[in-house]
Amino acid sequence: MTEPKYYQCYDLHMKNGKVLNYAEDYDIPAEKGLIGQFKRGKKRFLEYGDLLHGYTIPFDQISFIVATEVIKDM
Repeated sequence: MTEPKYYQCYDLHMKNGKVLNYAEDYDIPAEKGLIGQFKRGKKRFLEYGDLLHGYTIPFDQISFIVATEVIKDM
């Protein structure tokens, strides 16, 4: 039996008023995660999804980020 995987969920509040949902592996180091990238400002874009259904969001279009919950995937 495989170990369950955990994900940290976020709400990305955009400058245009929209709120986007985002999730990442819970076990990645903080500096490599969304908040670490956003704080450092070295990356200009947040890329998520896969090749067919991926999205690119400019970090300068995010007003603020709210950590919402941790979910478990079996």
